[in-house]
Amino acid sequence: MDLRGWKYEGRKISDSLHVQMLTMMEILNDPAQVNGRTWGGSLQTYIGDELGISSGQVRTIKRMMEEFNLLKKGALNRSDVPSRDSIYTKNGEMLLDLFASEKLMKEKKYSSHLEQIKEIKSIYKLYYQGVLIEYNFNNDKGDKLHPLKATLKAVRKFEHLDYWEWYILNTIITQDDNIDEEKELEKTITEYRNGKIKLTESDIKEYSLSHSYVLGNFVHAGFLKIEGRKEGIKIFIESGAEEIINNILKQ
Repeated sequence: MDLRGWKYEGRKISDSLHVQMLTMMEILNDPAQVNGRTWGGSLQTYIGDELGISSGQVRTIKRMMEEFNLLKKGALNRSDVPSRDSIYTKNGEMLLDLFASEKLMKEKKYSSHLEQIKEIKSIYKLYYQGVLIEYNFNNDKGDKLHPLKATLKAVRKFEHLDYWEWYILNTIITQDDNIDEEKELEKTITEYRNGKIKLTESDIKEYSLSHSYVLGNFVHAGFLKIEGRKEGIKIFIESGAEEIINNILKQ
């Protein structure tokens, strides 16, 4: 059986990526650091040097910031010197202000700030949850798929998914709430669990790290939890996420 993962940008949400994105926003927001550089000129190299990563990784982070609705798509023009007024969404400006507050509190190190820092981190988490709830793409026929909703529906139906069932889900479900696809998914997972279908890594033909990137984002945002590693993983609903998941599945 040929399997395909859902598409991804090549990075997953993590504490380190979060800091990289916010540091990159801080640089772009500072005219002294931008120093007249353009995105198509030496600005990417400068940001990479500041973050300790390559220019290619900087471009990947930029694409993710666009997907996360922090940067306006296409606004970071290759030939223009970036400015706060032209490149950030309202969400981007909000997170930039939160990051500045968090950074200042950490520098001051007052005990009264600890609870405020926790609140800011909870806002970050809620923001990423909102992004992932809305995240969608179109299949080859132009039909829309919200991967998070499809995943939550499947995990709830089957109680858990393992590594191969994740890729079966990614392969069969290509659009939202398609009854025929959901029946095929149930039939295929039942056959797999009954030992009628055997799978190996060579069966995954495309996006073979979607379990790391796409699923990893769902876990980081607190929707799901994973037990085990690589081919031995099992995916469960995260305890405490039932209310928000109920709301997502009602949509």
